[in-house]
Amino acid sequence: MFRKMLFLCVSLLVEHSFADNITTTVEINNITVNGGSVYVAVYSNENDYKNEKAFANFILNPTNATLTHSLDLPEGEYVVSVFQDKDGDGKLKEGLFGIPTEHVGKTNYSLRGSPGGFDKLKVPVNKNSTKLVVNIGRVKPLGII
Repeated sequence: MFRKMLFLCVSLLVEHSFADNITTTVEINNITVNGGSVYVAVYSNENDYKNEKAFANFILNPTNATLTHSLDLPEGEYVVSVFQDKDGDGKLKEGLFGIPTEHVGKTNYSLRGSPGGFDKLKVPVNKNSTKLVVNIGRVKPLGII
């Protein structure tokens, strides 16, 4: 009897923890096909974003100019950060003043100037909002068209 009760309790806890997740699509646009792997990091709060501690991360091999990837996320606010590793070293290359030389993107980032912090970049994930879109490209420093 005890084993049956324990099994039932564990089953309900596992079911409840997965029931709160929302299947979410990450869509990445403007990818250079066969231009290097695409590194993706998903952040769930400001502190983790500042410390580059991703809630989830994955690598995609580009076969199209637009890639999608599905993952299950708890309801909340997220920032997706992406770069395409054109030289294949697994690291984002930066030039003068820390400006990326490889294509990058973040949710809610226009690729002009500094991207800003978590609050500016965050996107809600809930039953009405299940897509996180990132457009990648070269960063344009302020004052340059």
